[in-house]
Amino acid sequence: MARSRKEITISIRKLIIFNHSGGKSVRNVAKLVNLSHSTVQYVLKRFKEENWIGNKVRKGRQAKLSERDQRFIIRKFVKNPRLSALKVSAEFNKEFSTPISPETVRRVLRAAGLNGRSARRKFFVSAENRKLMLSFAK
Repeated sequence: MARSRKEITISIRKLIIFNHSGGKSVRNVAKLVNLSHSTVQYVLKRFKEENWIGNKVRKGRQAKLSERDQRFIIRKFVKNPRLSALKVSAEFNKEFSTPISPETVRRVLRAAGLNGRSARRKFFVSAENRKLMLSFAK
């Protein structure tokens, strides 16, 4: 079974500890809070060992853009692939309070699988040249 990354709120952890100390079994508490019994066991084990129910301190820098911001950037490029990262970052900075650089835009696009490509410009073929080309091909 895939591990879910959802964090359990502190109020639910308190509820788990309160019910377990009140004499309920781990499985009954798990049904009550709608979590797996192993998750409930982990919360109880950590409370017994560390006497702590808070969240662990996270390492590293938090992401600057939310999922919504990233979707905004991706949508801009899906609508118009000829846009430059510079233009999109300028538009983003106008609409949202979080200022971002063009490199941040490029990073979001790369993560979404949209690598930087520009459409090739085709040379103009006049009607006269088109007739010549067709006669040559025929």
